[in-house]
Amino acid sequence: MKRFAELILKSLAIKKFSLLSVLLLISGCALHTGEQDPIAVIESAEERKAGQLFEQGNYSDAALLYQRLAQKTSARQNILRLQAAQAFLKIPLNNKAKITLELIAPEKLNSGQRNQFYLMYAQLSINSGDIERALDYLMRISVPSLSRTQKTVYFKMTAFTYALTGQIVKSVHERIALDLYLYTEQEKESNNSAILELLSLMPEHVLQEQRQQQQKSIVYSGWLGLEQTRREFPGGTQRKQAFNDWGVRYPGHPAQVLISSGYFLVSGFQLANVSVIAVLLPESGPYSPYAAALKAGFIEAYKRQENIGMRPDVRFYDTLQTDISVIYRKAVADGAQLVIGPLNKKFIKELAERNDFSVPVMALNYVEGLVKSNLYQFALSPIDEVQQAVKQASKAGHRNAIILAPKNTEGKRMEQYFQNAWEVSSGHVLQIQRFNPGVKDFSFPVREMLGINESQYRFQRLQKVIGNIEYEPRRRQDVDVIFLAASEKNARLINPQFYHNRAGSVAVYGLSKVYQGRMDKNKDIDLEGVTFCTIPWLFDETYQGNLSMSSLQDIWAKFPEKYLSLFAFGIDAYAVVAHLNDLATMPYYGATGGLLLNDHNRIERHLACAKFKGGEALVVESAEKYDTELPAEAISTVN
Repeated sequence: MKRFAELILKSLAIKKFSLLSVLLLISGCALHTGEQDPIAVIESAEERKAGQLFEQGNYSDAALLYQRLAQKTSARQNILRLQAAQAFLKIPLNNKAKITLELIAPEKLNSGQRNQFYLMYAQLSINSGDIERALDYLMRISVPSLSRTQKTVYFKMTAFTYALTGQIVKSVHERIALDLYLYTEQEKESNNSAILELLSLMPEHVLQEQRQQQQKSIVYSGWLGLEQTRREFPGGTQRKQAFNDWGVRYPGHPAQVLISSGYFLVSGFQLANVSVIAVLLPESGPYSPYAAALKAGFIEAYKRQENIGMRPDVRFYDTLQTDISVIYRKAVADGAQLVIGPLNKKFIKELAERNDFSVPVMALNYVEGLVKSNLYQFALSPIDEVQQAVKQASKAGHRNAIILAPKNTEGKRMEQYFQNAWEVSSGHVLQIQRFNPGVKDFSFPVREMLGINESQYRFQRLQKVIGNIEYEPRRRQDVDVIFLAASEKNARLINPQFYHNRAGSVAVYGLSKVYQGRMDKNKDIDLEGVTFCTIPWLFDETYQGNLSMSSLQDIWAKFPEKYLSLFAFGIDAYAVVAHLNDLATMPYYGATGGLLLNDHNRIERHLACAKFKGGEALVVESAEKYDTELPAEAISTVN
């Protein structure tokens, strides 16, 4: 049972989220106390003030006021304690909410108050990871006496707890009941998707047993039939007709909207249902070394998949063998239900322009501005690194930036990424300074951007007029952050120049290039203070799965250090397939970051961030702190 619960957690990506955030709706519910006592319904002016504070979102002051009022013995004492606990949950302060609830004797509550009491205790139990206790509290609730809002909360919680305890059938029934109390189409669609996710986890023998039993609910029978159809027709030309036939048998079923929207025809596949995957990679040419590292990671993820029976047949195709469109069509003809690749941007663009993707494609690179139905783009894009570095700098309170980038095409792209992102976050770009990446002395561009050279020129002019004077060069004082787009080698030469020119207090943010994955204190001491964001796989403390960097050392050690990120990319290229259906709303935390699908079907990555201190790269933020405040589109508008 424990192992099954872990599978549910992994599949639904719940364990990576705050459980409080999943169930926070309860703390926002109005307090319904059921039977009304003539004395207990009389609110004081102070209690009404506390209620107003709560409605205004001032939960701390509301909680303290409710708590103070509850110290006095009165007919409303229990109601005030319940309201105080509710406010503490909203902050959230779980311990204070629990202490407040412990002051209440449930036998002294009326049925409405007891319902709210048990709902809050259930939430606290889930927040602490005690799922069995949460379920016990939920079973004490009188469901018919709940308000509509409380029923919404109740069924969400029961569906959640049943799923975590491996009771799939009960969880599905609770979600079916929940559908009756949801208002918006978006809520209903999300609930329907959750039902499909649960059904996909239902063992085949359980599904058949449930179908053979005479079910009281036609809606439940319809869901079972839909899952059976999905499994029998994972792809191909018969799939559409099979779902249409199901729709005829179950008119008015809640899942009809999924059928009509093309959900199952466009993105409604799971790894369990994909029996053949085609991988398009070059076996020769300039991209072949990168492809080799990627392929090695892909194969290791495939080999180490826990459920061997769910592994699809994977077939590799050489993208230099013939025209890319011919290769795609051959893969489809060979039975592929998902195509992964190609790696070359040119091939991705050609493939999209010349083909309608009857079989979905997950490209292994990103072509800016390219959007097409059934095309996903997954890449180790510097856009993600820039986006997160900018967020880090903005949160630290920095506003005035200098961008330092190499004089080449890539440098031009990086400086535009940084400039666009920084300006969207209300920052100011004071200057863009470029450097020659082929030189060994970077003192001139650093002194130029810090205004040291200008200060030197002023001194020389004054010296000619006044004569010998004391002089101490000064840097410009208006800059508080530097965005450095440089390789590891160049960054080690550039960063010390900031200290030599009195800019050691200015924050420096670099790209993942400054750290390849292996620490070298003697060399990395020159990167002191540089913050960067990179794939979590490079740090065992941020990625502890069975495909961690340390556990695969004998495999990746065969490749040059610069290819480590590509090896991790290969791991995720296989692992993320199982989560593509839900990736638009539920991140998957993989080797290359927290992965989330944006509106243009690009898989964005939330990275682990680290800062060099004493020659070591120390993690300052994990990939699990997913933050989407700054849209990636804001920095991906480079021509």
